[in-house]
Parts: sequence; C-alpha cells; structure tokens
Amino acid sequence: MSEIPARKSAVIRKRFPWGWLVLGVIAVAAVGAMLAAKGAPVAVSVSAPTVFKAGERNPLVTASGYLVARTRATLSSKVLGRVSWLGVQEGSHVTKGQILARLESPDLAASRDQVKAQLDQAVVDLDRGVKLLALGIQDAATVDKLRSQKLTLEAQLAYQNALLESMALKAPFSGVVTQKLSEVGETVAPGSAGGANAINAILVMADFDTLEVEVEVNEASIAKLGRGMPAEVRVDALEGQGGRSVLKARLREIYPSSNRQKAVVIVRVAFVDKDPLLVPDMGAKVTFLGDAYTQDVVVLGREQVKKQDGKAYTWVVEGDLAVQKPVTILGENPIGLEVSGLPKDAKLIMAPPESLKAGAKVKVKKG
Repeated sequence: MSEIPARKSAVIRKRFPWGWLVLGVIAVAAVGAMLAAKGAPVAVSVSAPTVFKAGERNPLVTASGYLVARTRATLSSKVLGRVSWLGVQEGSHVTKGQILARLESPDLAASRDQVKAQLDQAVVDLDRGVKLLALGIQDAATVDKLRSQKLTLEAQLAYQNALLESMALKAPFSGVVTQKLSEVGETVAPGSAGGANAINAILVMADFDTLEVEVEVNEASIAKLGRGMPAEVRVDALEGQGGRSVLKARLREIYPSSNRQKAVVIVRVAFVDKDPLLVPDMGAKVTFLGDAYTQDVVVLGREQVKKQDGKAYTWVVEGDLAVQKPVTILGENPIGLEVSGLPKDAKLIMAPPESLKAGAKVKVKKG
C-alpha cells in the first residue's frame, strides 16, 4: 500500500513543467530590472563654466617653453694652462671683475722678471748715453739706439704683464655660477667654440636678473602678437605655491626668423614679476593677453559645445533633468569658446554619454 502514493508523487514530478516555471520567473525578474533601470536617473559629473570678469584681459595665444638667461657666458682661459686655484662653486654669487680662478704661471712670471731686469738696465744705459752725448763723448746715433731699445723692452714688459693678467679668470658681469666644468689641477685651453660648446671651459655663469621665457609660437598666431604686449607666465616649478605660480610678464622680442621644419617663430618674454626660486631651464607656459573685456564673458571648453542642425548647444543640469541649453558662439580663445545665453552658475555636464536624452533624469555624482 505504501508504494502507490510514492509512485503517484514521482509521476507528478515528472509531468509538471518545473523548468519552464523557473525560466518564467527569471524572465519576469529581468523585465522588471530593465524597467527599473530605464526609469533610474543617469549619474553625471558637473562643472561650472569659466567666467572672465569685465576688465580682465582676453587670452589670445598660449605657448610653452623654458626659462633662459639673456646674459649668460661660458668662461674659459685665454691661454693654455693648469688650474691652480678655483674660488667659486655652483650657486656662488659673483660681481663684475671678481677673480674666479687662477692658472699656474711660474714660467710667465720668470719671463716677466727677465724682461723687467733688461728694461732696468736699458734705462741706466740710456741715462748714461744722454749724459755722454751732452759732453760730446757719445754720438747721437748710439743714444737713439739706446732709446729704441728701452721702448722695445717697455712694450715687451707690457705684453708679459698682460699674459700674467690673463692667467686670472675674472667675472665679465655680476651673476651666479651655474656650472663648474673644471677642477684644480686640470689643464684648460682657450675655447675654440663659444657658448655651451666651449672646449675645456672652466665654468658657466648667468645673470639671473635677465631671466626670461623662450617659447615657440606657431606662425599662424604671430600676427596676433606685438612687442610689449602683456602676458602671464605659469612656471611648473611654482605650482602649488598659490599666486606665485602666475607671474606678470611682457613680450620683449619676436625673433626675425622662422623654423621651416616646425613652422614656428621664437618669442622671448621678459618678467615683470620675479621670484627668487626661478632658475634657467625651468618649464613654463605663457599666455599672451589682448584687450580687456568690457563685460563678463562665459567660456566653455570646445568639447562642451555640441552642434545639431547648425545650432550650438551644451548639456546642463536643471533641477534633476538633463537639458540641451542653446548658446551663441561669440568668439574663441586658447581656453575655449566664448558664448552667450548661458548663466554663469550653470551646471555643465562633463562628458555626457551618447545615450543621454533631453529631459532625462540625472543624478549628480559626489566629488
């Protein structure tokens, strides 16, 4: 009797469509999840537009470059010799005419002493000859030879003194020693090439008061620039120093030549504001400034302005909805596009997804 109920239960389990029931439950859950996701707000990140206040200058051109010293020199000796004394190190502040190094010169000193002794004897001989000429004992031709010999030795002594003076290396201007290229005991020679290519040079120095920025500007932008125009310099090394990272400057010179490979022109920018941390070869970015804005201007990044049917718009968040806000493009500068029709406090959607629809609910991401 107990086998009959068990047999009936097995038949029910075999014939009832349990698999279809499970699949149906999964399908209903998936449709519900899709409907829930469709109605869920889209998570977006927002930012505020850039606003230039009335009176601020219009940025025209930006360029990157490096700090250079307008007054810079690689110093080498005028003669071949061995360094016997070096009075400076990297970072030493020196004044014009200060002796920076000396070369060994015992042979030159001995040669000078020899010429000096010969000159002293020539002076004595000339004085004696003049006296004898007055007494009629000496002839005028001999006295003339003695006088010529004295003048020759004076010239030789002046030459020997100049050689000895050249064994002392002096600062040609006031500045800072940036590199020491030789040590005491090393033999140096006159530089056959100037600048950084000087052979056997002793040291490099620069006048930090002449620091400026050298940038390469595209040929197409040169027409916007002019000598003396204001500029702002952002020095990479000063980032994080507050207002010190942005320094006022002016365009000092546009070089009268172009690089045909790069299609750029070299421009030098002089600092109006200076910072004691500035040194040569620091990276910097220069923004050349035009006329001042007469009213507040809103600027959007180029990627934030979209176009549809020839009309420009940008995505913003109003309330909890994504809205296509129409804008009018007024102009362009290195930062982006100058527009009107957009509030200064608008919440711009950053990198809106392609699937975003106007009127869709959105949720602003935190942070």
